[in-house]
Amino acid sequence: MNRDPVLLQIGSQQHQGWQEVRIRLSLEQIADNFELVLTERWAESGTVRPVTPGEACTLSVGDELVVTGYLDEVLPDYDDTSHTIVANGRSKAADLVDCSDHDRRFDGRTLVQIATALASPYGIEVIDTVDASKPFRYFALEDGQPIAEALERAAQIRGARIVSDAEGRLLIVHAVQREIRTALELGVNIRAGRGEFSDRDRFNEYVVEGQTNGTDDWFGEQAAGPRNSATDPRVRAPRKTLIVCDPPADAADCKARAELEARMRWAKGRGVTYTVGTWHHEQGVWRPGDLVPVRDAYLGLDEMLLISDVQLVENDQGRTAELRVAPPAAFEPVPIAEPEAPSSGAGGGSGTPAGWGW
Repeated sequence: MNRDPVLLQIGSQQHQGWQEVRIRLSLEQIADNFELVLTERWAESGTVRPVTPGEACTLSVGDELVVTGYLDEVLPDYDDTSHTIVANGRSKAADLVDCSDHDRRFDGRTLVQIATALASPYGIEVIDTVDASKPFRYFALEDGQPIAEALERAAQIRGARIVSDAEGRLLIVHAVQREIRTALELGVNIRAGRGEFSDRDRFNEYVVEGQTNGTDDWFGEQAAGPRNSATDPRVRAPRKTLIVCDPPADAADCKARAELEARMRWAKGRGVTYTVGTWHHEQGVWRPGDLVPVRDAYLGLDEMLLISDVQLVENDQGRTAELRVAPPAAFEPVPIAEPEAPSSGAGGGSGTPAGWGW
């Protein structure tokens, strides 16, 4: 069976023929990552193609770019008959994950302005897809704080996420990137599925408290005690949690953070991971942010779900893709709906898994 080759491009050199591949793309991480493994018998000359950590690289599947970033590690392992090379890399945003700096203030700056100021020294472009144009009254990168951690903290206040795209840019997003036609269907292209249905870290009420620095026109109770909340009616009352907002925030910020917290915990506690036998659908490589039709009679699913995490795997068993799906509303800034009554029997098409429940 012909497969598109996995191509690691470093400068003018192109490396392929990997025996094992694992690529992870996710809405839950700011930098995507990959691991490539090559095992060969020694050539008569005993030479090995050099691959050096720290080098800029791109990773493609056939003609489709998947990751733009750097090699983190090269791990050679050899004996007198063969050698193995493991090459690990991440998106450009890995520098923001690893690096920290001195305290810096960003008062009056928007999320995209803060992200651009922090990412541009590393050659990373920032794209705002959600119009995050509200300025922070006060925001700071703390001494020694990883840059990515500060950016994620700011994004949470604005109810958004920051992820990498295939070109190595930072995207400020909610979730849905595109709608695809290829369905995931049990008994057709789904080889296996495993579900996660947990309420352990979910709550009926999320209360967020913050504090902002006072100014001549912003003072007293409005600055000292901003507070807001969000409710998840799918979780039994009176389960409640209080979150103290680290960056200074007003009541609207607290509301956005409370709603995001409810959605994030919903997404982590509700999801299904499907294994399929191909890395591609009709429109290209599977990616997080794909909105895909799912038909799974066992869980009673017949609806559009969002792919939040993709792992592309190749080994001696062939190629598979592991796709984690969840309701798109668990990632998009929309009100959490009241739970529907379970459908009668699996495959009822109501959009609610019978006996499981989103």
